[in-house]
Amino acid sequence: MWGLRYGELIERWARRQPHRTAIVHEDSSLTYADLGELIRRMSGTLRAAGAGRGDRIACVSENRPELLVAAYACSRVGAAFVPVNAASTGEELRFVLADTKPAVILAGAKARALRSAEMTDLPVIVDLDDWAADASPPLPDADCAEADPDDLAVICYTSGTAGKPKGVLLTHRSLHWNSFNTLLGLDIASDDVALVNTPLFHTAALNTIATNTLYKGGTLVLQQKFDAQACLDAIERFGVTTMFAVPTMLALLESHHAFDPAKLRTLRWVLSGGAPLPPDLAARWSDVGIPVIASFGLSEAGPSVTFRRPDDVARKSSSSGPPAPLTDVRILDSTGAEVPNGTPGEVVVTGPHIAAGYWNRLEATRDTFRTDGLHTGDQGYLDTDGDLVIAGRLKDTIITGGENVDPVEVEQAVLQHPAVAEAVVVGVPDPVWGQRVTAVLVTHPGETVEPEALQSYLAGRLAKYKLPRRVEQWDAIPKSSVGKIRRNEIQERLDPE
Repeated sequence: MWGLRYGELIERWARRQPHRTAIVHEDSSLTYADLGELIRRMSGTLRAAGAGRGDRIACVSENRPELLVAAYACSRVGAAFVPVNAASTGEELRFVLADTKPAVILAGAKARALRSAEMTDLPVIVDLDDWAADASPPLPDADCAEADPDDLAVICYTSGTAGKPKGVLLTHRSLHWNSFNTLLGLDIASDDVALVNTPLFHTAALNTIATNTLYKGGTLVLQQKFDAQACLDAIERFGVTTMFAVPTMLALLESHHAFDPAKLRTLRWVLSGGAPLPPDLAARWSDVGIPVIASFGLSEAGPSVTFRRPDDVARKSSSSGPPAPLTDVRILDSTGAEVPNGTPGEVVVTGPHIAAGYWNRLEATRDTFRTDGLHTGDQGYLDTDGDLVIAGRLKDTIITGGENVDPVEVEQAVLQHPAVAEAVVVGVPDPVWGQRVTAVLVTHPGETVEPEALQSYLAGRLAKYKLPRRVEQWDAIPKSSVGKIRRNEIQERLDPE
């Protein structure tokens, strides 16, 4: 099928619009012709290093054009691209390398650290800092591996907030339909200028915004990491029209001293995901003319599942939107029966974009990828319009005194307190109640919140059994590199009193 191979559409654009700007990074830019040539040269490097069909190629790098080049070049030689968090600890890195046994490792400055680290049996390492000058001759199109729809294209590791991370198996078929689904569900245009400053090892950055902007022939502004000032500068300088941001990023941007809505007028929308989007945060951005599109997705779905319509920000502030056109979402109870709209249960997803399973995790694959669909482990319900509303993780539900407490509901109520900047609610073991509802807060500078005062504030908003019985104030809430809250780490720090 034409266009099936991961990244193939970008090579087609390189022939059709060679002079159009594809990627802007730091003080340089690449045209589509440049990008296509780099993909061909990288695939030549990989083939010269012995990589071929069925191999895995690990890429340990911060955001940079070479990471995208490598992702698409892997598919030309028939190998699977394995993006790895550049901030991984030695233990985390060793785990991924041992799990996937890559034929080649691509890395920037991390390559030198890998060479000096106490790691044995390392494969060929290509240093991305030196690669461009020493690249092998381009791999001719005639020598490209012919992609089978079910061949692996990407193995994307989950963030690992609980236990060891799992490698999600994304085939050429699943990524092809994920792109088709995303381009139908999101208004990505050929003249868009998309800003990506969240890590590209994360599927939302790689397979929702970056790849699909390039698939449409638009321009990608790539930043190594998120920095509020640099982000605001880039939006104004390059006329950014779309971007992805976790809620924490949006809060940091609007609180920055340089935040000026007039300088952000080119933004058509911001896609938000990775964590629940507080309705008041979305409303404030909407008030300055920038709709924030809440979404629901996960690596196991490639990741696109739902996108909220831009004009529903005010009317349906808690919604994550309707399922994308090629996606079906059902809500099942604990017996596996489908429940009526408005009734909460587990979110189960079906569609041609669903991953093939987990790498080397047969039991986890059977548990998550079932015959009736992808069991997400997320709790939610469908509203009267069929739009999805996420209510939290099933395993995060707090059971206190025999009552179930949804931590997201409590968090949203706590965030309404004027002194609270961030909040996480978890259950801490309690010999009497089973679990004690515990709130961890980050307050605005100079503010403090006493437990009794918070309980009094929440008394009219939540049932008594949902009120936090314990309140902690921390300088920061532990998060992953993509902004996901590390609830397990928080619970480990909260020793039972």
